[in-house]
Amino acid sequence: MSSSIINNIKYLNEKAVRQLVTAHQQLTDEPLVLVIRYNFDDPNGNIYLLEVLDKFPGSDNEELLATQFGPSANLRIVGDLHLALGSPAQVQAAAKRRDSVVKAVSIDGEVVFEDGSEQADELKRELGLL
Repeated sequence: MSSSIINNIKYLNEKAVRQLVTAHQQLTDEPLVLVIRYNFDDPNGNIYLLEVLDKFPGSDNEELLATQFGPSANLRIVGDLHLALGSPAQVQAAAKRRDSVVKAVSIDGEVVFEDGSEQADELKRELGLL
């Protein structure tokens, strides 16, 4: 693949991540605490995000909810969006278990949003991002 194509894919994906995070910041029933992008070297142009949401449903030790979306008119990306969702407690439990998402985040995770809370800082520490 030429460098201009790679740069275009990177641009589209970065723009999609910004738009997605901005949209999710507007949700008040499950406020965003932290969003981490990871697995940047995916050869298919896929986007991987871990979203930590306050008041996310489920028990504290429940596994993260993993979902996948393809490109659409509202989400202009080249590959698919792989989204892992969880509450702060669920992410802490995943970190203790060393779930695959946590392992991937620890390799090349990059914070794209944080709410500025102590909770967000603690989660970043537990995920190996501080």
